[in-house]
Amino acid sequence: MLAKRREYLYLGGLLSSGLSILFWLHFASSLFGGSATLFKFEHAITLFTDFAAVFVRILIIMLKIAEKQQEKKKKRRN
Repeated sequence: MLAKRREYLYLGGLLSSGLSILFWLHFASSLFGGSATLFKFEHAITLFTDFAAVFVRILIIMLKIAEKQQEKKKKRRN
């Protein structure tokens, strides 16, 4: 939609889906469980945000590598 590259749309969809699932699991656990499940949910949120941070860092590294390769191709053409 607004993203220049489709990868960002897919990344946003994946991350928002995961966050939505965690939200609904938290909602269900608060209805049927207790504070022990709240601790598990907080742990799951922490793991999810860590996973998202690692994924973003890998994406940044890949973008930097692709940018360097494009610069090399431009230098070869000139």
